[in-house]
Amino acid sequence: MKAEHINPFITSTCEVFRTMLSIDPVRGQLYVKTNEKLPYDISGIIGLAGDSTGFIIISMTESLALKVVEKFIGEKKEKMDEDVMDAVGEILNMIAGGAKQIFSRTGVRFKISIPNVVMGKDHMVGKQKNVHCLGMTFKVGDEVFVIEVALKDGN
Repeated sequence: MKAEHINPFITSTCEVFRTMLSIDPVRGQLYVKTNEKLPYDISGIIGLAGDSTGFIIISMTESLALKVVEKFIGEKKEKMDEDVMDAVGEILNMIAGGAKQIFSRTGVRFKISIPNVVMGKDHMVGKQKNVHCLGMTFKVGDEVFVIEVALKDGN
């Protein structure tokens, strides 16, 4: 995976958070993912297939998920439930869709899967062998979330 391939996902993440949540996330550090463990309590995962294959993940703490979902649905949530999981999946779906649109302008086309959402401490997501995964941290107030992207050229 080339480092520039994460850029459409970063751009789309910032745009979705700004327009849909009225949150301006601050970009943090780019990193190479070296294990399969996800850093936070809840993660949304979407598969990508086409000219490139792979996945995008968003992972955040429970407290940030509750704040983000409150902004998204306009209803305060006290605990993780199906609404929170659905909202995290839908936010990731919008991020993936925005990135897909950016990629299509360069001739790269792929389809996105239905989002899956996983909750719990120390959950993991496997990836294809020989596919590098890049991540980007974002700060929202005192909280941090990440997106992680693994792409393999389908040609």
